[in-house]
Amino acid sequence: MKFCKFSLFVALFAAVCLPAGAQTTLRVNIPFNFVAAGKSLPAGQYRVRSLDKPDNAWVITNDQVGAVMLTSRVDSPQKTHRPSLVFLQAGGAYSLVQIWDEDHSGRDVPKANVKKTLVADEGGKFVEIGAE
Repeated sequence: MKFCKFSLFVALFAAVCLPAGAQTTLRVNIPFNFVAAGKSLPAGQYRVRSLDKPDNAWVITNDQVGAVMLTSRVDSPQKTHRPSLVFLQAGGAYSLVQIWDEDHSGRDVPKANVKKTLVADEGGKFVEIGAE
């Protein structure tokens, strides 16, 4: 009977801990309002994590708001990236464009069609915010 209880405990522990351990969560303090997946989000502390494997869907949330983003893989074989978010600043607005959760691979976040027009007309610069 003790063996059965112990086995059940180990199975439950593994079921709870292994998925959580395999999932990367970035914690980021974003000091400006921004757009992610077409949704306007305020400045603040955010958690960013993958919702599925192979990491196509990502979510960015704080205690009040959030957005779900469908992403695509991006690689950077020559440059090492720290865990971070990359924003495109154009026309006084910031748009989330990349999530870097590994040294040489990350995720591209598609911009809304309206923001693409704005960026094409006014140019822009990239701002990288490191994760905690």
